[in-house]
This record gives sequence, structure tokens and C-alpha cells, in this order.
Amino acid sequence: MIWLLSLREWQRRPLRMSISTLGVALAVAALWSLLAFGRGYRDGVQDELDHLGAHVLLAPKGCPYDATSLALHGASWPCYLKAAYLNQVRAVPGVAKAAPVLMNAFIDDSGAQTVYLGVDSNLLALKGGWHLSGRFPTFRGDLLLGADVARKNDWHIGQTVSLPGLNGARGTVSGILAPSQSADDGFIYTRLSDAQTWFQRRGELTHVLVRLRDPDQLDDVVAQLRSCGAGLEMNVVPLSHIFHSIEGLVNATRALLLCIVMVALLVAGAGVSNTLMIAVSERTREIGVMRALGAKHGEIFRVFWAQALQLCGVGAIAGVSIGWTAARETDAWLRAQLPYSPHNSMVHSDWPTTLACILGAMLLGTMAGGLPAWRASCLTPSVAMRARGERA
Repeated sequence: MIWLLSLREWQRRPLRMSISTLGVALAVAALWSLLAFGRGYRDGVQDELDHLGAHVLLAPKGCPYDATSLALHGASWPCYLKAAYLNQVRAVPGVAKAAPVLMNAFIDDSGAQTVYLGVDSNLLALKGGWHLSGRFPTFRGDLLLGADVARKNDWHIGQTVSLPGLNGARGTVSGILAPSQSADDGFIYTRLSDAQTWFQRRGELTHVLVRLRDPDQLDDVVAQLRSCGAGLEMNVVPLSHIFHSIEGLVNATRALLLCIVMVALLVAGAGVSNTLMIAVSERTREIGVMRALGAKHGEIFRVFWAQALQLCGVGAIAGVSIGWTAARETDAWLRAQLPYSPHNSMVHSDWPTTLACILGAMLLGTMAGGLPAWRASCLTPSVAMRARGERA
């Protein structure tokens, strides 16, 4: 009965109630998107670094964030390292494996990108999660394809194919990687010497992936890499430091956005409270009739408190639905704003986040409905019947 009485306001004032509900829905949608982004971004960046398999990235001088993004996502590099630096890197104590890479990319007329990576067998020591059919590139012209490349072009092991963007160059598919849900699925791997010939970069590299014997010695090894002969010519990028730096920047931005969302929630709660205060004023005589017929203070309180919960509950469900529906658009917008974006979706939709937003909205309704419900419950029958409100 209490819930049915609280629903009467939706029938009597649908526009007012809908506007209050919309305010709650927009605030909850913003909160859901912010929470989903925080978890999705952190997991996405960590997953990409794990797939890279390295503790340290050695790249040409420049912005470390740009170098990390290029190494992870694939692109043509603006400058190069000398391959001769590799011996100095491998001589540093604490370096377990150093895998040289020459990366280049071509974009066709349709805007599709083909990314080539010239590598050697040291890369396998870094890619422990790889599962491949066939063999790693060993002979001249061998190609190891990412899962997406093989599927898109319908290439198979043993097939000789023309290489996009390389003016008639051909190669033989020696292996295909199992899907990894990472940028590796979109790369074509070949021997380092073949890539240096195709791209006319003999004796040059784009970057080196370094794995340490003991990750706890990261700072010591990084210091030695920076002080070695080639250290002055390279950018030594500890990937864990990059992760924590990116996470710190994003957390600072999230904190600011969270403050804005909290203000939006407070404004939405104030709107709910104001809507119910107006409803109490308009229904004063109705409350008087209910009190005269024997309704207790607590019953009157629960009628308006239930109305606040209904309003915020409907708003929460609508807001979460908006967040889920707009997740792809939110992800695209965030990629355009952030200097570094992981390959996977940055808006991580999950039920714990959804449940937290709904419970938070219900708590907002509890607080917003408290004052109007208390005011309604305190009205005495004699005062309420004399009031000039709507007739019961």
C-alpha cells in the first residue's frame, strides 16, 4: 500500500518527476562511466605491458610516452638506434635478454595499416604467452603472422604472399600466432635482416626490448644502461615507471572528475528533495485526511521516503543503462583526449560497478527523501486539514 501511494505522484506530476529522475540518471551515468574507465584503463595498460614481455624499453631520444605507445601499437618511427648498441646493452649485468626490433608501418588508400616487425629469436624469451602454429621466422623471407592479419588476408602456413606496401616483395608464411587480444594480433613478424633490407635500414633498429634476470634490480640495471657507452644515445624507459606515471596522471584526472560527479549527484539529490518538498506542500490536505483516518507518523514518513527511493531507483537504472549504451562512444572520446590509450577497451563494464552505482543512488534517495518525509510525518490532522493544498 505504501508503494502504491508513493506512485500517485508519478500520475499527478509526470513532468516534474521525470525531470528529477533525469537529473539522477545523468549523474549516475557519469559516475558509472568514471568508475568503469578507471578500472578498464588500469587493466588495459597493465595487460599491454605484460604482453610486451619486457621490463625496459630502449628507444631513440624523445618522449618516453610516445616511444612506449609506438612500441605497443605499431607505427613508423621518426628516428633510429644503431644496431651496434645491442652488444653494449647485452654486456650490462642483470640483463637476461635483449631483443632488437625494427618496426615500420604502411597505410594504404583505405586507411588500413600494415605493421612489420623485424626481430630475432631473442623475442621468444620475452613472449612467454605466445602460442603459434608453424615456426618462428628462420629462413630468408619467412613471415610470422598475427591472428588478425592471417584472418583478414586469408593467409595460411606455407603460402607465398605479396607484402603490402613493399613494392612487389614476397614472403612465405612460416607461422601464425594464436589470438592474444593484443596489438600483436595485427603485426607481421619477419627476420631482422629481412626487415633491414626491405626498409633500407641496414645496421639500424627502432627499439630494443630488455628483460631482466631480477625485476627487483630494475633501478640498478637502468642506471647501468644509462651510464654505458650507448646510454647517452638512447632513451632508457623502465616500463613499470611508465605505468605508475600514467596511472598517477590518470588518477589525478579521475579525482577531479569524481569531484565534479559528486557535485552533480548532490545537485540531483537536491532536486529530488525539492520535488518531494513541493509534493508535501501540495498534498498537505491529503496527509491530513490520512492522519485523521488513523495513519501513523511512521506510515506517512514511509510514503514519501518510498517515493524518493522510487525516483532515485528509476534514475539509477536509467543512468546505468545510458552508461552501458554509450560505452563505445565514451571509449572513443577518451582515446581522443588521452596522450596514451591501451589497445583494449578502456571502459570496463562489469556488474560490481553497476551494483555500486545503483546502491549509491539508493543511498542518495534515502538522504534526499529524509527531510520531506519527516516534514510530512510531523503534520497534525488539524493543521493539515486547514492548509490550502490540493484536495484529497
